[in-house]
Amino acid sequence: MNSNVFGQSGGCGVATPRKRAARVVVGGGAGFAARAAERFLARGVDVCTAIALDELHAVAARKNPTAVVLSAEAAGESGYLTCAKLRLTRPKMRVILVGEANSRSERFARFVGARFATEATAADVVLKLI
Repeated sequence: MNSNVFGQSGGCGVATPRKRAARVVVGGGAGFAARAAERFLARGVDVCTAIALDELHAVAARKNPTAVVLSAEAAGESGYLTCAKLRLTRPKMRVILVGEANSRSERFARFVGARFATEATAADVVLKLI
């Protein structure tokens, strides 16, 4: 979607900007992606999934998301490492790492340039970003 979409307000022909719908790319396993997609869709967020983290970079580049949401403990490559790689290639990309809440996980998420959330709060964190 384009953020430069205009609509008419009040029937008087005055152009007013409409907000771009939030879009997220979710990566990190089929189960996690399905649960996260369901929560985001329920809140009106466009969702693209990249089950395999190695395809995540390409999907994120194509879709230009509001944020990338990753499972912190994905199979193969951790969400932390994937986040660090994403931030190297796309430094302004917003990344949210999702896992069990504890101070170590939250500190490590900040270290790699991400926000931290639990599965239950990830959608709310994304909505606060927009």
